[in-house]
Amino acid sequence: MATSRLLKIHINKGKTIAQTITDRTDYAENPLKTRHGELVAGYECDPRTVDTEFLMAKKDYFRITGRVQKNDVLAYHIRQSFKPGEITPEAVCCRRCFLRTPNTEWQSAHP
Repeated sequence: MATSRLLKIHINKGKTIAQTITDRTDYAENPLKTRHGELVAGYECDPRTVDTEFLMAKKDYFRITGRVQKNDVLAYHIRQSFKPGEITPEAVCCRRCFLRTPNTEWQSAHP
């Protein structure tokens, strides 16, 4: 059975928002674990430009609301794990599989 985990990404100590997002997305897109990015998908963002998109969203939020939040969640990282042989990347994209999983914290927060 697949396991899914929703991880909150916060600003790393001593780093800017841009550095944190870039570091975390680079780590999540590890080519050795994602078949050189083949298994990477985004929800409401493009994995190739996610760091820029998140920075623009933060700036838009500030421009619209005038608020700066301290220690807020910058992004979510959804990590899925499968038993060997349980599923193949060709059979189903991790993103589609996760979004079809009922009653997840992510789907409740982002219908």
